[in-house]
Amino acid sequence: MHCYLTNNLTISLVILLFCTCHITAQSAFPFSSVHGSTKEPLDIHVRDENGQKSYLETHMPQGKLYLVSVWATWCRSCRSELRAVQKVYCDWADDYDVEFLAISVDTPTDHPKIFALAKKMKWDFKILHDEYGYLVGELGVSLLPRMFLVDRKGHIVYEPKGYSTTALKKLEKKMSSL
Repeated sequence: MHCYLTNNLTISLVILLFCTCHITAQSAFPFSSVHGSTKEPLDIHVRDENGQKSYLETHMPQGKLYLVSVWATWCRSCRSELRAVQKVYCDWADDYDVEFLAISVDTPTDHPKIFALAKKMKWDFKILHDEYGYLVGELGVSLLPRMFLVDRKGHIVYEPKGYSTTALKKLEKKMSSL
């Protein structure tokens, strides 16, 4: 009986230690992936309003905080989140030196729709298009909207899942601590 309890205690401590490390570990924001069919390594690229292709990494040099929203035009909660961020973005940019990137995961054929919506909504933050979904795959995004706070060293330090006004308040609190 004593051996059984000791083994269970040891296993429990190992699991607790693993979970604690997993929760507190900061993962680097991904800038590379592998091609879906060839399995060749590649740098994640995005497109801007004009269709110009660039590497995601060039939009996020280290030394600054980044708030990255993964969204889609068909996602009502995404649009609500982006409207809410638009209201606080200028203040947050000044107060926390944060840059906001809204990265759409719409299909390649929906590229014009993304920027038409941004113009209609008068969003003045950077909008990019991850047309082939490599970033989504690397981040493990399965539900939208999804936001990531990236610290000055390029590590993801906070990931609220879904949109709520409470999540934005927690996000601001986290930014103020960095």
